[in-house]
Amino acid sequence: MKLRRRLGIEWAGVALAASLIVTALIYWNSLSGFDNLLYDQLSEYDRPEASEEILIVAVDEDSLAAFGKWPWPRDRHANLFNILADAKPKAIAFDILLSEPGDTDEDQLMAQAARQNDNLFLPLHFVFPGSNGADFDVKEPITPLKEAVTGIGHVNLLFDRDSVVRRTSLCFGGITDPADSAKTVWPHLMEQVYRSVSGGRSSAFDSLENCQKPLLMPYANRGAFSQVPYAAVVNGEIPAAFLNDKIILIGATAQGLGDQHPAPLGDGGTVAGVEIMANMLNDIMADNFIAPVSTGTQILLSLIPTWILLIGFWRWRPRTTIFVSIGLVAVILVASAVLLSFQIWFAPGAALVGLGLVYPVWGWRRLQATSDFMGGELKNYRSETPDIPVLQSSLGPVDLVTEQAEELAHAIKHVRDLRRFITDALTNLPDPMFITDLDGKVKFVNKLAQTGVEDGAQDLALDDMLDRFVAPEDLGDVKNYLALDQQAREHDYIDFTSLNDEVFAMRRARVLSNEGELRGHIHYLADITEVANAAQEREEVLQLLSHDMRSPQAAILALLDGQDATDDNKRIESHARRTLALADNFVGLARIKSSEFSGEDILLSDLVIEANDSLWPLAKQRGIKSTVDDQTDGAFIVGEPSSLYRSFANLIDNAIKYSPDSSHISILLRNISLDKQPFVSVTITDQGNGIAEDMLGNLFERFASNDADSKGVVKGTGLGLNFVAAVIERHGGTIRAENVREGGAQFTILLPLAPEPADAD
Repeated sequence: MKLRRRLGIEWAGVALAASLIVTALIYWNSLSGFDNLLYDQLSEYDRPEASEEILIVAVDEDSLAAFGKWPWPRDRHANLFNILADAKPKAIAFDILLSEPGDTDEDQLMAQAARQNDNLFLPLHFVFPGSNGADFDVKEPITPLKEAVTGIGHVNLLFDRDSVVRRTSLCFGGITDPADSAKTVWPHLMEQVYRSVSGGRSSAFDSLENCQKPLLMPYANRGAFSQVPYAAVVNGEIPAAFLNDKIILIGATAQGLGDQHPAPLGDGGTVAGVEIMANMLNDIMADNFIAPVSTGTQILLSLIPTWILLIGFWRWRPRTTIFVSIGLVAVILVASAVLLSFQIWFAPGAALVGLGLVYPVWGWRRLQATSDFMGGELKNYRSETPDIPVLQSSLGPVDLVTEQAEELAHAIKHVRDLRRFITDALTNLPDPMFITDLDGKVKFVNKLAQTGVEDGAQDLALDDMLDRFVAPEDLGDVKNYLALDQQAREHDYIDFTSLNDEVFAMRRARVLSNEGELRGHIHYLADITEVANAAQEREEVLQLLSHDMRSPQAAILALLDGQDATDDNKRIESHARRTLALADNFVGLARIKSSEFSGEDILLSDLVIEANDSLWPLAKQRGIKSTVDDQTDGAFIVGEPSSLYRSFANLIDNAIKYSPDSSHISILLRNISLDKQPFVSVTITDQGNGIAEDMLGNLFERFASNDADSKGVVKGTGLGLNFVAAVIERHGGTIRAENVREGGAQFTILLPLAPEPADAD
């Protein structure tokens, strides 16, 4: 349990740490480099087809060679607009910024040419940060052109951390004036073009709750879009029919013009801004943008493989775990590719890191916890078995865990030897023995218990096992004994007669685990046939003593009653009474040791007074006064009235015997407390010569008596005080004898006070 508990804590720690790390990696987009690289590779296998409607009019190297260095005069753009107006394309996007005014005449000329085109759109751009505390400043086309064209749109590019343009947003918005809370939103230039062609907003735009949310753009192959030089169009080299009904994007493609950006294409080169716009328009038209999963979904999907592996650690073997781990890696990559084919992007980096983190860390923590546990258990094992050479030296230099494994193997071998030893010892016990589990099934039987039972004794029901040993007349008592949930105590057994007329004492003991949990019971059958026969003979002897020996003595005393009190008669009466007392004490001692205690509530003061009154004639004969002082206020004890009565009668009788004539015997009863436990104290004090010093140490032993100072008619037998001590001990009390300073002997008896009725419940 200790190892399982520690492994559980370690597992919870690894699970929590891995979950937090995966979540943090996703939240801070820490693995974007890996995820983007994988996205680029997967994109190679499913690139979209370029629309034939899109035509790029490129400011390329040939055009620069024809018209001179950039920028060109705006009347040249006016010429282009005039030519395009005659060709009647579907729409025109002029991807060249015109936010700064030029020559006024040229600007007006270009504006006039722009008005001739029905669907002409110009770009705007933003300057970050803005002036006067604004988030940004908007740089729109100059006023003549803005008023002349159909519309304007933003052409912002979104760069990933590796400066590659993979994403775009269909609009851009923000607060342009801190004093004005109105929020202005500018659709993308390509969104504007699409609306002019289709007559409505794109599906991608409508599907987004926030049009500024970045979307992944699938790129067509490099050069997939039709492209003609700017100079060729202006010089009339391109037929108007070729330009008719096309969506024309005008922009710079020459390397020296600075409008080249990295794109996720396999060759690793740059792509002109106008070609990026063409790809975006192509994606808008085909509605094939790739939507990244939300952050919450990304975290959930990334944690699922990690938790599958974490849960599997408790169920699978290490070999299975490694194969499952590899399989989960493959599943993550395949799932990412499959989702990408459905235009959903799940970045697998965090999920892969979760698996790569959990497997080695858990393996390390589990190995460490197991190593620590084995080290601790082996240390305890060595300390608990100091005299048994179990552990052997290792076969050679090895790492710590291997060394512990070797020690564990040696320890297991020794435990097997101990198990064999215990099994052999139990099997060859001289009495029948069997072990049952908590369900009452027999799990082990020794040879003697196996006698008469077929090989299927194991898993035999307890009742069936008892039927094979216990005589029918005792079977009910045995089952009642086994039904009690009792702790082991002095007389925790039951006698029964077997089917073969043998007498067994059945004792049941609990089988407990190292943590104290009950696992079953051991049932031991001791053959007490000879003891039972001896007990029967002892009972017959007791009957002889109590009847056959008492009867003649009683007859002698009856014959002497009324006879002359001659010396011979007194001597005969003395011996008869002494023999009678000896028989009574002997029988009393024997029966105390052979019977169970059966107590009842007794008012102790009444019992002592009754015992004292019974000896009043003997005390009066010698002029001795015996008084009882009860200070207990009616204290009760739990006891056996007959044996206690005889005990106090013996003590008072001894006090009378050893007291001088005309003396006083005091009997004091009071309540006292020892160690917070309530007791009743009975003190009997006489005025005799006291107890000889050599007798004090063994006064309560059998046949210990000194009748030298006895004044009574009947001398002591040496069994009276032994009987008294046995009775007091049987009642859970104590007795002490001592000499008082003023002279005389004093006996002090302590008996436990009976519990209150509420406590007794």
